[in-house]
Amino acid sequence: MDEPVADVMSQLHGTLMEATDVHGVIKAVAYASAAVLAGDAGETSVTLRRGGRGAPATAVAWTGERAHRCDQVEYDTGAGPCLAAVDDERTVLVPDVAADDRWPAWRDAAVAEGFACSAAFPVRVHGGVQVSLNVYSDEADCWDDEAVARAEGLAADLGRVLEYSLRLVDLATTTADLQTALESRAVIDQAIGVLMAQNRCTAAEAMQILRRASQARNVKLRDLAHDLVRRVGGEEAPGSTFEPRST
Repeated sequence: MDEPVADVMSQLHGTLMEATDVHGVIKAVAYASAAVLAGDAGETSVTLRRGGRGAPATAVAWTGERAHRCDQVEYDTGAGPCLAAVDDERTVLVPDVAADDRWPAWRDAAVAEGFACSAAFPVRVHGGVQVSLNVYSDEADCWDDEAVARAEGLAADLGRVLEYSLRLVDLATTTADLQTALESRAVIDQAIGVLMAQNRCTAAEAMQILRRASQARNVKLRDLAHDLVRRVGGEEAPGSTFEPRST
């Protein structure tokens, strides 16, 4: 790994460890990559697509509005270098934007924004996610062999980092969901205990009482249980919806 790429990975480490959502991760990738790939004379953006070829794509991060506008033309027309990069999983170089006739609408937008050179690099991520790292430069002929090799190396490293980070985000989401489920189960169990005592019934019968009340009042079972437990505990819940009754 050469020094500029190593610097990018070092910058990303702390940011990615603190990221709590997918967009936060990808935004960090875009900004960390900008200095290496575009420098002061360009902008970078990141395209994200879920669902494979033909599915809608969107720009999830960009370091400048010019790049964002060019990307949007590409999404609107369904043609351009970043979509080609994710479709074919290959690097797409545009050394002379004005002379390129592969994607006329995108070309005209990029020229109007003042870009002379561009490229898109696929960032390989598993799990049905397709990512392209897009680079726009004001300088012509910006892609020599060394620059391309550096960008492809960075894209490969970013793919591994991004995949790891997305797994952490998914794990955090799963953990939060599990915590919510456990808390819900606990309050429902408490409500069942209250109903068993009030109605001198079994746990299964108390659960049926709770479910019937939930359906009749169109209130979530968890919220109904929480309301009952608060009331029995002496803390009247505002707008209480549960009226315990014998069966």
